[in-house]
Amino acid sequence: MTNVSFDNILINFGFGLKEEKKEILKQNPEKLIFMDLTCFDPAEFYAEFPQLKGSFAALFCDEEKKIEVHLRDKNQAFLDKMKELGFITLETTIVSCGFIFPRTIVQIINEAYFALEEEVASKEDINRAMKFGVNYPKGPFEWSQGKEKFAMALLNELYQKTQDKRYLAASLLKKAAV
Repeated sequence: MTNVSFDNILINFGFGLKEEKKEILKQNPEKLIFMDLTCFDPAEFYAEFPQLKGSFAALFCDEEKKIEVHLRDKNQAFLDKMKELGFITLETTIVSCGFIFPRTIVQIINEAYFALEEEVASKEDINRAMKFGVNYPKGPFEWSQGKEKFAMALLNELYQKTQDKRYLAASLLKKAAV
């Protein structure tokens, strides 16, 4: 995982496991921390770690580097640093597992894997259909390339929180995540 530290602020990028994220928070009780929690419920982390001042979702960031950010306390230094790093921050007041965009895109990725399992179309055709059919900048397999285990982590977290079967992962996604 990558950390950016300045003044008394630590920005944690990376998509580690929940335990790894919590360990970073435990090791830095004196810092103001902003953390990528794309795959987890920020509310759970906020309740346990008062030094966590904000969370963001950068896992499925596109070329424009737009990311959703939730701030417990407005921190201009953090926002300025993110801008300096090339990110466009979209502030949200919604605190939920997967934020908004990642929660949506992971479902599209999962459905694409179901379509592939059912031999509806090839990966290339599914990617092309999403790019040209609904004007997405990437197809679902392009979004998930190299991020399958994190897509699985988010789906698993959503399923554990909701017990909603729509968050159960496609078998091919499970295989790709290994």
